[in-house]
Amino acid sequence: MNHKLALLTTLTFSAIAAPAAAQAQTIPDYYVGAGVRAGFNDSTSFVLDSKAKVFDFDNIAGGTIGSVSVRPSVVFDSSTELRIPVSVDFILTENFYPYAGAGIAYNADGRSAVDAMITGGLDWSVARNVVLDLNASVLFKPGNTDTELTATVNYAF
Repeated sequence: MNHKLALLTTLTFSAIAAPAAAQAQTIPDYYVGAGVRAGFNDSTSFVLDSKAKVFDFDNIAGGTIGSVSVRPSVVFDSSTELRIPVSVDFILTENFYPYAGAGIAYNADGRSAVDAMITGGLDWSVARNVVLDLNASVLFKPGNTDTELTATVNYAF
Protein backbone atom coordinates (compact mmCIF):
# COMPACT_ATOMS: atom_id res chain seq x y z
CA MET A 1 0.00 0.00 0.00
CA ASN A 2 2.85 2.42 0.85
CA HIS A 3 4.47 1.73 -2.53
CA LYS A 4 1.26 2.67 -4.35
CA LEU A 5 1.02 5.91 -2.37
CA ALA A 6 4.68 6.74 -3.10
CA LEU A 7 4.19 6.01 -6.81
CA LEU A 8 1.01 8.12 -6.94
CA THR A 9 2.76 10.99 -5.14
CA THR A 10 5.74 10.81 -7.52
CA LEU A 11 3.53 10.76 -10.62
CA THR A 12 1.44 13.67 -9.34
CA PHE A 13 4.50 15.77 -8.53
CA SER A 14 6.04 14.94 -11.93
CA ALA A 15 2.86 15.99 -13.75
CA ILE A 16 2.86 19.32 -11.92
CA ALA A 17 6.60 20.03 -12.07
CA ALA A 18 7.29 18.94 -15.67
CA PRO A 19 5.25 21.67 -17.40
CA ALA A 20 6.71 24.31 -15.07
CA ALA A 21 10.25 23.19 -15.89
CA ALA A 22 9.49 23.13 -19.61
CA GLN A 23 8.11 26.68 -19.45
CA ALA A 24 10.85 28.19 -17.27
CA GLN A 25 10.79 31.97 -17.64
CA THR A 26 12.80 34.81 -16.20
CA ILE A 27 11.21 37.49 -14.08
CA PRO A 28 9.96 40.27 -16.35
CA ASP A 29 10.93 43.90 -16.00
CA TYR A 30 7.38 45.10 -15.23
CA TYR A 31 4.39 43.71 -13.36
CA VAL A 32 1.18 44.75 -11.58
CA GLY A 33 -0.95 42.71 -9.22
CA ALA A 34 -2.80 42.34 -5.97
CA GLY A 35 -2.51 40.49 -2.71
CA VAL A 36 -2.55 40.80 1.06
CA ARG A 37 -0.49 42.44 3.77
CA ALA A 38 -0.15 41.05 7.28
CA GLY A 39 1.52 43.31 9.79
CA PHE A 40 2.60 42.63 13.33
CA ASN A 41 0.95 45.89 14.43
CA ASP A 42 -1.70 46.09 11.69
CA SER A 43 -4.71 44.17 10.48
CA THR A 44 -4.64 42.09 7.29
CA SER A 45 -5.17 44.42 4.33
CA PHE A 46 -5.59 44.44 0.55
CA VAL A 47 -2.49 45.48 -1.46
CA LEU A 48 -1.93 46.65 -5.03
CA ASP A 49 1.67 45.87 -6.06
CA SER A 50 3.91 46.77 -8.99
CA LYS A 51 7.48 46.71 -10.27
CA ALA A 52 9.30 48.72 -12.94
CA LYS A 53 12.94 48.08 -13.83
CA VAL A 54 15.06 51.24 -13.93
CA PHE A 55 18.30 49.75 -15.30
CA ASP A 56 20.40 46.55 -15.44
CA PHE A 57 23.87 46.16 -14.04
CA ASP A 58 26.43 43.80 -15.52
CA ASN A 59 29.39 41.78 -14.30
CA ILE A 60 32.93 42.29 -15.63
CA ALA A 61 32.31 39.82 -18.48
CA GLY A 62 29.31 41.86 -19.63
CA GLY A 63 26.51 39.51 -18.53
CA THR A 64 23.57 40.89 -16.59
CA ILE A 65 23.72 39.95 -12.91
CA GLY A 66 20.85 42.07 -11.65
CA SER A 67 18.91 45.28 -11.92
CA VAL A 68 17.61 48.27 -10.02
CA SER A 69 13.83 48.62 -9.80
CA VAL A 70 11.20 50.82 -8.25
CA ARG A 71 8.40 48.86 -6.53
CA PRO A 72 5.42 51.10 -5.72
CA SER A 73 2.52 49.60 -3.79
CA VAL A 74 -0.68 50.82 -2.18
CA VAL A 75 -2.08 49.32 1.03
CA PHE A 76 -5.82 49.71 1.70
CA ASP A 77 -6.49 49.55 5.43
CA SER A 78 -8.45 51.96 7.62
CA SER A 79 -6.46 54.51 5.62
CA THR A 80 -4.53 54.40 2.36
CA GLU A 81 -0.78 53.89 2.58
CA LEU A 82 1.68 54.34 -0.30
CA ARG A 83 5.06 52.55 -0.41
CA ILE A 84 7.80 53.62 -2.84
CA PRO A 85 10.97 51.54 -2.35
CA VAL A 86 13.89 51.27 -4.76
CA SER A 87 15.44 47.80 -4.83
CA VAL A 88 18.48 45.98 -6.12
CA ASP A 89 17.31 42.74 -7.74
CA PHE A 90 19.67 39.78 -8.04
CA ILE A 91 19.52 36.71 -10.25
CA LEU A 92 19.41 33.58 -8.10
CA THR A 93 18.08 31.16 -10.72
CA GLU A 94 16.03 31.51 -13.88
CA ASN A 95 12.79 31.78 -11.86
CA PHE A 96 13.88 33.23 -8.49
CA TYR A 97 15.01 36.82 -7.99
CA PRO A 98 15.72 38.02 -4.44
CA TYR A 99 15.78 41.76 -3.84
CA ALA A 100 16.55 44.29 -1.12
CA GLY A 101 16.16 48.03 -0.92
CA ALA A 102 14.92 51.11 0.86
CA GLY A 103 12.45 53.90 0.27
CA ILE A 104 9.62 55.87 1.76
CA ALA A 105 6.15 55.10 3.03
CA TYR A 106 3.41 57.72 3.04
CA ASN A 107 0.77 57.01 5.67
CA ALA A 108 -2.49 58.87 5.19
CA ASP A 109 -3.60 57.80 8.65
CA GLY A 110 -4.38 61.18 10.12
CA ARG A 111 -0.77 62.17 10.67
CA SER A 112 0.04 62.28 6.92
CA ALA A 113 3.66 61.41 7.59
CA VAL A 114 6.42 60.18 5.33
CA ASP A 115 8.44 57.42 6.99
CA ALA A 116 11.65 55.65 5.98
CA MET A 117 11.44 51.98 5.11
CA ILE A 118 13.65 49.02 4.24
CA THR A 119 12.38 46.09 2.21
CA GLY A 120 13.43 42.71 0.93
CA GLY A 121 11.81 39.80 -0.76
CA LEU A 122 11.66 37.27 -3.53
CA ASP A 123 10.05 37.40 -6.97
CA TRP A 124 9.10 33.93 -8.17
CA SER A 125 8.00 33.31 -11.77
CA VAL A 126 5.36 30.60 -11.41
CA ALA A 127 4.07 30.75 -15.01
CA ARG A 128 4.76 32.67 -18.21
CA ASN A 129 3.08 35.92 -17.12
CA VAL A 130 2.52 35.23 -13.41
CA VAL A 131 4.93 36.40 -10.71
CA LEU A 132 4.49 35.72 -7.01
CA ASP A 133 6.11 38.46 -4.88
CA LEU A 134 6.86 37.62 -1.24
CA ASN A 135 8.02 40.69 0.68
CA ALA A 136 9.01 41.82 4.17
CA SER A 137 9.29 45.51 5.05
CA VAL A 138 10.16 47.52 8.12
CA LEU A 139 8.76 51.05 8.42
CA PHE A 140 10.44 53.46 10.80
CA LYS A 141 7.70 55.55 12.40
CA PRO A 142 8.29 58.13 15.14
CA GLY A 143 8.69 56.22 18.39
CA ASN A 144 8.37 52.71 16.92
CA THR A 145 8.87 50.43 13.95
CA ASP A 146 6.25 48.58 11.96
CA THR A 147 7.08 45.20 10.40
CA GLU A 148 4.84 43.77 7.70
CA LEU A 149 4.72 40.88 5.26
CA THR A 150 3.02 40.94 1.87
CA ALA A 151 2.22 38.28 -0.69
CA THR A 152 0.96 39.31 -4.12
CA VAL A 153 0.15 37.62 -7.41
CA ASN A 154 1.20 39.80 -10.35
CA TYR A 155 0.62 39.92 -14.10
CA ALA A 156 3.97 40.37 -15.87
CA PHE A 157 4.42 42.25 -19.13
